[in-house]
This record gives sequence, structure tokens and C-alpha cells, in this order.
Amino acid sequence: MKKAIKKILISCNVFVSLLVVGINNVSAQVSVNISNPIVTSDFATLVANFLKWILSVAGALTLLMLVTGGVLYITSSGNEQKVEIAKKIVTWTILGLILILASYAIIVVLDTILTV
Repeated sequence: MKKAIKKILISCNVFVSLLVVGINNVSAQVSVNISNPIVTSDFATLVANFLKWILSVAGALTLLMLVTGGVLYITSSGNEQKVEIAKKIVTWTILGLILILASYAIIVVLDTILTV
């Protein structure tokens, strides 16, 4: 029994030693080059790119919610509760889109005023 435990411990020790030596050799040969994923170093450009991304996501979600409300309205089969839910989905989606576009317009106007 003691011989089996000794063999296991020696095998584990050899395995760990080889692993450490292998890692040291591999790390000496590998070089990592990480490029800048943001692409710009200007803060104003970064914010403008972020706003464009947010508007893209908002547009996609708006389209998805409008389609969801329309499908729910079509498949309601005269059920008044489902019709009301569909109308609320479409109404709140349009109001949310108006709010997003208004906030974007305010940001654009403030940007033009402050950069003059």
C-alpha cells in the first residue's frame, strides 16, 4: 500500500515538474501582440461611435418589439386582453423610439453649440 502511494506521489511530482518546464519553454517562445480594439484615441470620436452603436441596438430592438406587437395583435383572435397588450407594446415602443431620437437630437445640438 505504501509503495503504491509512493509511486503515485513520484508520478505526480514528475508530471508537475515536466509541466512547469514545458510552460517555461513555451512562454519564452510565444510573443503576444494586442492591438487597440477601440481604433481611436479621441474621446469625442469614441463617444460618437458609442452613440451610433446605441442607436443601432435601439433600432433593432424597436423593430423587434413592433413585429412582436403586430404578431400578437394578428394572432389575438378577438381576445380583448391580447389586443390591449399588443396595443400597449406598439404604443410604448413608438414612445421609446421618439424619446431615444429626441435625446440623440439634443446631444447633436449641444455638440454643435459647444464646439463652435
